[in-house]
Amino acid sequence: MMLEHRIRKARNLTPVEQQMAQAVLAMGDRLQSVSIKEFARAANVSIASVHRFCKKIGLEGFKELKVEVARSVAAREADASDVDFNFPFGPGERPERIVPQMRSLYTATMRDTCDVLDVSELRRAAELLGAAARIGIYTQSHNLYPARMFCDRLLSIGREAFCPESIEEQFRHALASDEHDAAVVISYSGLSPDLESRLSILAKQQTPVVYIGTPAAKRRHPGFAVYLLVGDRENLQERITQFASHISVQFVLDALFSCIFAAHYDESADFLKRSLPYTHLPRPLLAP
Repeated sequence: MMLEHRIRKARNLTPVEQQMAQAVLAMGDRLQSVSIKEFARAANVSIASVHRFCKKIGLEGFKELKVEVARSVAAREADASDVDFNFPFGPGERPERIVPQMRSLYTATMRDTCDVLDVSELRRAAELLGAAARIGIYTQSHNLYPARMFCDRLLSIGREAFCPESIEEQFRHALASDEHDAAVVISYSGLSPDLESRLSILAKQQTPVVYIGTPAAKRRHPGFAVYLLVGDRENLQERITQFASHISVQFVLDALFSCIFAAHYDESADFLKRSLPYTHLPRPLLAP
C-alpha cells in the first residue's frame, strides 16, 4: 500500500499527527538521511508521538516508515521517468513517439491524482451535491470545458446545475446562493483571478463548497466543506499546455458524477429514460 494511501486510510489522526503526515510527505526522500530524533525535532513533536503515528498508519516504527517513503518515491519516479509533464514531446517528433509519450503522461497523471484523491472526501462531495437544491460550478479559462461537461451530465440526470462563463454572472450566482445549494469551485493552483472574492461570498452565504485543486491550493484556501485533490507536477508557466491538469480535473469530475449517479441510481436512470424522447439523435433515413 502506498504511503499516501496509508495516511488517508488512517482513522482518528490528531492534528499533531496530521502535521507529522504532511511533514513526512513534504520531506520525501530526504527522510532517509535523518534520525527519529532529528525528525521529531523538525516536526516539533516527541519521539513517542512519532512512534504512535507510525502505529496508526499500520507501520511498526520509524525504520519501516523510511522504507515506505522510499517505495513511494521510487514508484512516483518510475511513473514519470520517461515523460516530461510540461514538455512530453520535442520538436519534430513523429506520431510513433508522441503516442507512447502521451500514454505515459496519462498514466503518471492518473497515478498522481489517485494517490492524493481521498475517497472519503469524494463520498462526502457526492452527498453534498446529491442533497443540494442547486449546484453552482465556478471556474474559468480552460477548466470551463470539463466543468461544462460536468454541468451537462448533472442536468442529464435531473439535477439543477449551472456553470456561468462570465465572472460577473458567477458573482451574481454566488450572491444568490444559500445553505441549501452547493458550489463546486475548480482552480488547479488556487491562484485564479477573483477566486478569493468568489470563495468569500460563498462562505458568507453559507453555501457548502467542494474545492477541486492541488494540495497547494488547499493550503491557500483552507476551511471549506470538501477538498478533492489532483496531482501537482505541472508547471504553471513553463509548459506546452495544460495536459496534466486537464486530465486530473476531468477524472475527478467524472468520478464525482459517477458517485452521485450511483447513490441515486434508479432516480437518475429514470430521468435519463424520460428525457430520451426529447434529446435523442434523429433516426437515420432509410434509403429508398
